Amino acid sequence: MEDAMQVDVSQYRNRHGWGNKLGRLLWCATWALLGRPTPAVMNSWRVLLLRLFGARIGRHCVVKPTCRIWAAWNLEMGDYACLAFDVDCYCVDRIVIGAHATISQYVFLCTASHDISDPHMALVTAPIRIGDGAWIAARAFVGHGVTVGAGAVVGACAVVTKDIAPWKVVAGNPARQIKDRQIVSHGEPRQDAR
Repeated sequence: MEDAMQVDVSQYRNRHGWGNKLGRLLWCATWALLGRPTPAVMNSWRVLLLRLFGARIGRHCVVKPTCRIWAAWNLEMGDYACLAFDVDCYCVDRIVIGAHATISQYVFLCTASHDISDPHMALVTAPIRIGDGAWIAARAFVGHGVTVGAGAVVGACAVVTKDIAPWKVVAGNPARQIKDRQIVSHGEPRQDAR
């Protein structure tokens, strides 16, 4: 049985056409020359570059210069959303980041993988959606097809491969729910205070 099963990636076919490859080459060169070298204070310039390449960026978004964005035209950010330093947006498919959502340092948002049941390791993609007010903490991994609900928190170094319900806090590998997220207004007593 083991002898009959083989992986043969020589037959792998990249489904992205030459137009997409040329667009990515132009985008990568533009970002490397005009985006990454900019100081942090030139955020408006980086946002302009993203918009010129088809990204849909809301008002007052923050995009740090060391972010890696695979295809700008597959990125959407709501108002006040943030991509921190060294975030990797592998947006082979769409990445939609809601308003007031924060993506912290070294997070990897990965919209693509390979079909391990296919002997040719076919590419599989699915969008990632991050809800309004969510926070993806440092070094977390969010896989293809995942929706992180509004207000949810993904803990540092978590590995998320399944949807996260709104206003839940998850952590670990694989990510598991550890509690509900509750917002406490400043100056108001906490519910558990006596």
